[in-house]
Amino acid sequence: MNEEVLQNMSRALRHLVFRNGIVEELHSEGRCLDNETMKILNKDINNRMYTYLAVCFGGDEIELEKLDKTINYLAKYYGNDWDKAEKMKILMDL
Repeated sequence: MNEEVLQNMSRALRHLVFRNGIVEELHSEGRCLDNETMKILNKDINNRMYTYLAVCFGGDEIELEKLDKTINYLAKYYGNDWDKAEKMKILMDL
């Protein structure tokens, strides 16, 4: 997968899963996220998503193995008591 596609996917995912929801509401209402904090969060989240996508769609075997181990570890120890994820209709209708 080429670089431009990965960059676009990363930015789109950041908006879908982070910006266009409760985080944006909190920011726009000035409740807890100022502009500087949002800038830092956006950069960090975009970099994390890009890294994940780059490994999934273009990583070598070692990177894919490390990603698989990381995902399995995180799934085993974090968020097990959270509600299961559900598809959001608004995201599916874009």
